[in-house]
Amino acid sequence: MEDLSKIGSFALLGDADLVPQSLFLSHPEQANTLTLLYEVSREITSILDREELLRRVAERIKKIVKYHVFSVMLWNEQTQHLETAFAMCCGDSLPLRMRVPLNIGLTGTAAGERRVLRINDVTDDSRYIRCESGVTVRSELVVPLLLRDRLIGVLDLESSEPHAFTLEHERMLSTLGSYIAVALENARLYQEARQSEQRMRSELDTAREIQRQLLPTGAREVPGLDLAAGYVPARELGGDFYDFLPYGRGRLGFMLGDVSGKGTAAALYGSLAIGTVREIVVDHACEPAGMLALLNQRLVAARLDSRFIAMLFAVYEASTRKLTLANAGGPYPLLVRKGEVQAIRLEGVPLGLIPDTQYDETTIDLEPGDVVLFASDGILESENAAQEEFGPERLKEILSAISQWDSAQAITEQILAATDGHSGAGLAPHDDRTLVVLRVTNETASDFSKLPIIY
Repeated sequence: MEDLSKIGSFALLGDADLVPQSLFLSHPEQANTLTLLYEVSREITSILDREELLRRVAERIKKIVKYHVFSVMLWNEQTQHLETAFAMCCGDSLPLRMRVPLNIGLTGTAAGERRVLRINDVTDDSRYIRCESGVTVRSELVVPLLLRDRLIGVLDLESSEPHAFTLEHERMLSTLGSYIAVALENARLYQEARQSEQRMRSELDTAREIQRQLLPTGAREVPGLDLAAGYVPARELGGDFYDFLPYGRGRLGFMLGDVSGKGTAAALYGSLAIGTVREIVVDHACEPAGMLALLNQRLVAARLDSRFIAMLFAVYEASTRKLTLANAGGPYPLLVRKGEVQAIRLEGVPLGLIPDTQYDETTIDLEPGDVVLFASDGILESENAAQEEFGPERLKEILSAISQWDSAQAITEQILAATDGHSGAGLAPHDDRTLVVLRVTNETASDFSKLPIIY
């Protein structure tokens, strides 16, 4: 067979033309070789599963290089050994598991010296290491697989016949080896990316469950109060949060917050706020304005750049049906009374931005049948495919239509269903949606001595 370098004008990758038919007439062996190189180089770039990749390479090479054992050993940087990654004999996979250091054996020598070894008779070469392949090997061809001079591994062909491999086989596999090295590196990077993604997915699932368990479902032993919460994060982890807090006999504290940004960092910052508030409540359950001022100081001291929290904090007094609120930059709460919806206009600076910020608070006398809604901006800003926001008017329309028989949970579900319907199927939400609904009932219980039970 003539030297392949004499026919070097044919491209092997990308959208190159196939080998012309005229070459099959004038140089049939070279044409077959170039066709193989062309096909393999194109095919292996689309295979990211290492086992499938190497099996396909073995099958392709078999068409013009007669061998009995095909194997690939990959370089393990940590162990400093070549390790068998794939082996095949007569079309069947072999369970070979060899580990060879550099410069030991034929494979180790080819890898260590970065050069092809073609041994016509291994019985005359003291470097040969016999492996249990079921074949009595007489000749061997080892090709180092290199990527920019970095060792990826070796390609090893063995035959039971002496002088089975030629110089042209050596040249052809040397050319093909560079493409195999690239494909193997791509397969390795793909596998690492998949493993990283699976690990991250598992960690996110765990974090989501932890975050879910941080958020309470409701509160009992608050006479005259029906309470519900809804929480739909835009991603695996949300930056919105809420909490219910025992605030003394017959008193319930609760908050709803929205951290700037999304994802893991926002979720952790929200968890920090929940933990801090719970810690403050243990020491002294101060009124809402004082609670926001204390929390603001703690978050400012944490010095987390570019992070802040918009938050509402309120305390409900069951014996007097009074609701005291303070606002740190959150959307206005809405009061629904006898079908009329009005905003509780209360403003304030978001938490974590300015030291020593003081907050205003207001107290509302609630009546049986009143509904109070606290919602994050993700409710109003839910968009459809035309980028139209759900908006305050649609929300007020829902609230003005609620009946006296609608529970707080039913109202919560109606609002979330309406935002889902507005956005439409298949459209990923761009922000978390969180709301807390309070409904004052006609309960006449006079025992306000019990502490609320958070669950």
